[in-house]
Amino acid sequence: MSEYTHATADTVDMAPQLNTLLGDGVTGAVLFSSDGMMLTHTDGIPRDTAEKLSAAFSGLASLHTSVFLEFSGSRPEQMRMKYNIIDFTEMTVAVLSAGRNTGLAVAVEGDRSPRVQAAIGKSLKLIKGLGSYLEARERQLTAGQ
Repeated sequence: MSEYTHATADTVDMAPQLNTLLGDGVTGAVLFSSDGMMLTHTDGIPRDTAEKLSAAFSGLASLHTSVFLEFSGSRPEQMRMKYNIIDFTEMTVAVLSAGRNTGLAVAVEGDRSPRVQAAIGKSLKLIKGLGSYLEARERQLTAGQ
């Protein structure tokens, strides 16, 4: 039985909520599970691209966590990624923790400009506003897998 009594990002389409991030330099966003599954994406990103991005961003978040654990000597349960910034000359991607078992990657035109800060702020507001609805259930193996 599920511990959730409400809809979560893995059971409903959250694309309309993610689409509110578009504009003011934000070119796209992908909501992904911690195991690399694409949960939803903004308009304009093809599904196959969103699936590849989800796997990549999930792997990136896992890599950053592993590296941090090695450097800090912390235990995994003591830490939770907040965000990573990937800054290129023409684009910045913010990878944020969205909820239990989920992350949100947001692409913004420009490099560390005020619009990047605004996009991160808008993303954090969305994450806070939707709260546990952005979480994903643990996937369970079924017979035959």
